[in-house]
Amino acid sequence: MNFLELGAVVSDLPGTQGKTANDQRAIDRTIAKSCSAGILGAKQCDLQTKASAARKAELKNDGSHIQ
Repeated sequence: MNFLELGAVVSDLPGTQGKTANDQRAIDRTIAKSCSAGILGAKQCDLQTKASAARKAELKNDGSHIQ
């Protein structure tokens, strides 16, 4: 992977901290790009999908979500 390809994959991450639903969406976009590019394997992608769902539920339950 060259720097241009890497930049395209991680372009949604700068400034994200995982504290809001918007942050989680940016993380999800990055993971989706990594999965579709074959950077992450199927098992890693599945684990991230489950972790993302759990984090979204946490954000919703603690009032940190943004509609």
